[in-house]
Amino acid sequence: MRLTENRILIALSFLFAAGCAGGGRPGTPAPSGPERAAAAISARDVLARENFLAADALRGRDMPSDGLEMAASYVASEFQKLGLEPAGDAGSYIQRYPYERSHLNDDVVVGVKGAAQRPEFGRDYFVMVGSTPLASGPAYWAGTLEQAANAPANAMKGAVVLFDMPGAELNREWMQGLQAAVAKGAAAGAVAVGLVLDPALDPGMVRRVARYAAMRPSPLPAFAMLTAPARAMLAGAGADLDALRAAGKPAGVANTALEVGGTRTTETSQEPNIVGILKGSDPALAGTYVVYSAHVDHIGVGRPDAAGDSINNGADDDASGVTAVLELAEAFASLPTPPARSMMFVVVSGEEKGLLGSSYFADHTPVPDTAIVADINMDMIGRNAPDSVVAIGQEYSSLGPLTHQVADAHPELGLTVAPDLWPEQRFFFRSDHFNFARKHIPAIFFTTGLHDDYHRPSDEVSKLDTDKLARITRLAFHLGNAIGTDPVAPTWTEDGWAQVQQMIQGRGR
Repeated sequence: MRLTENRILIALSFLFAAGCAGGGRPGTPAPSGPERAAAAISARDVLARENFLAADALRGRDMPSDGLEMAASYVASEFQKLGLEPAGDAGSYIQRYPYERSHLNDDVVVGVKGAAQRPEFGRDYFVMVGSTPLASGPAYWAGTLEQAANAPANAMKGAVVLFDMPGAELNREWMQGLQAAVAKGAAAGAVAVGLVLDPALDPGMVRRVARYAAMRPSPLPAFAMLTAPARAMLAGAGADLDALRAAGKPAGVANTALEVGGTRTTETSQEPNIVGILKGSDPALAGTYVVYSAHVDHIGVGRPDAAGDSINNGADDDASGVTAVLELAEAFASLPTPPARSMMFVVVSGEEKGLLGSSYFADHTPVPDTAIVADINMDMIGRNAPDSVVAIGQEYSSLGPLTHQVADAHPELGLTVAPDLWPEQRFFFRSDHFNFARKHIPAIFFTTGLHDDYHRPSDEVSKLDTDKLARITRLAFHLGNAIGTDPVAPTWTEDGWAQVQQMIQGRGR
């Protein structure tokens, strides 16, 4: 589809969504209190907002993209209609922050020097380019990191050093191994480093991480290649990968010269966070803020699935959270008297790129960060079991017990508040509440967890449980209202904050 046609479709969808989802509800009596305001959060209105935010016309809301900008404009327009105070740049609702993105140029190369056929980037290997556009040298087989310790002095100097990298998943431990291999190669005077991947690794993983790996800085050119193409590459130069592995020790690879390299082009854009404030009603507490947060970006357009769909709509991830923030803003704006504390509604971008928008916001808050008493973050809240929601971080602060009290006080919601069911996934670090927590702001993270449609085109509106999404949003409303009306601000527990500090410090290493 041509860009002009796409923009027209986006504009039409925007007009439709603005007409059916925002503002007041004709024929409905004006809410007269918190219970009525919460009850007005409905599956119908949730669906209307989702139909806009997760529409094909927004092309998966990648960053940067026209679709992301239209989603941000929609959120800002809704904030304006609700009468929220703008808290972005220059009196607007939009806060901009710089985003640097890189892409590989066509000169990327990995293979035997002078060979007619080479492995294919994005299928056979991914690469991290260094400051040197192209490096070449004799291949040296270092074996595993443990075996590499037995390499003779200066054996790696001037070579393209190949490490055997076990691990069927590219998890945190694997990434630490990659960093250690590159550091060892650089310290030993290698001109480039190559990692031969575990045969058990899913080959599709290379394709999935190639774009992101290309943006990672590296002190020298480095690549990671699947076993089969690595075997073929070395065989073309008279070396036997299987024999090298079986020998279990470092060795020079006779008659084999490799070249590795490529260059990146880096561009900078200004990306949107959207921020609106409902001022509190108590002069003594209105200078303190309860934040609701969610991220509006997703992963854009990828390869077509079996049904031919290539648009990753992100209906659950995280149009569901943005929908909740908008419904919460509408509910609080409908109250005859706002809570004592001010309510701040923050929709960030860049979560999928590494929590970039929330990191910038936390360092550039429109009010002193010490005035923010809590963050309630929502990311993927529209799927899985209809009667439960997971509250991650509940054990670290008074927000945990308060959430349970609120849920117990509202049995009509039909929700059980569950603890972190997936501690091994380290979700505390994987959504935007983390950047509030690192500023010593008590934070709690509502999610309903991953599913088979995560980061796939099948994350569609039709898969959502909109009734559950509405009920979780009502729970978040009652929780925020309780914080907003209590003169005592939420606090970290002593042990909880110590654990959070330890995790934050560990994440930074």
